[in-house]
Amino acid sequence: MARRKAEPRTVVKRSRFTELRIQKGKTQRALSLDFGVTESFIRGIESGRNNPEIKFAFKLAKYFDTTVDDLFQDLAN
Repeated sequence: MARRKAEPRTVVKRSRFTELRIQKGKTQRALSLDFGVTESFIRGIESGRNNPEIKFAFKLAKYFDTTVDDLFQDLAN
């Protein structure tokens, strides 16, 4: 039986939101508990599937001590 050749791994591009969360030492679960939202909502924001309401986006930016633009710069592309 011939061995299959390993397929190259795809590089996952992290959003700025994800980077800031990791720098702060927070898991998706911990962040969801801090803000009273579901963990899947946080995952959706990080992946670009969910867009938070503007009020929530400002709360997140304040939490991470940054601007809304900086927080979501990779998601806007």
